Amino acid sequence: MPLPRSTVLVLGVVLLPAAAIAQPASMRDLLKLNCTGDYLEHCSMHAPGGPEVEACFRQNIRKLSRPCAQAIHAYQREKKRNRQVSGGH
Repeated sequence: MPLPRSTVLVLGVVLLPAAAIAQPASMRDLLKLNCTGDYLEHCSMHAPGGPEVEACFRQNIRKLSRPCAQAIHAYQREKKRNRQVSGGH
């Protein structure tokens, strides 16, 4: 017997975010996932993805949610690692 449509929708809403958390496609996806609310609260006066937003997040790092701050630190580590790899060759 197939699942009712409402059950399928609820499962999709519950499972898709969990899958996104488990395996983000990129660091930008991780930032988007964890920092959208913080962006809206603290930095929405700036265009998304621009240097102004990065500066705003740096200025407000102590006000950001813990998941967002952790995602930003992971993103910064990844950027630094990529610069070291590409700069060494």
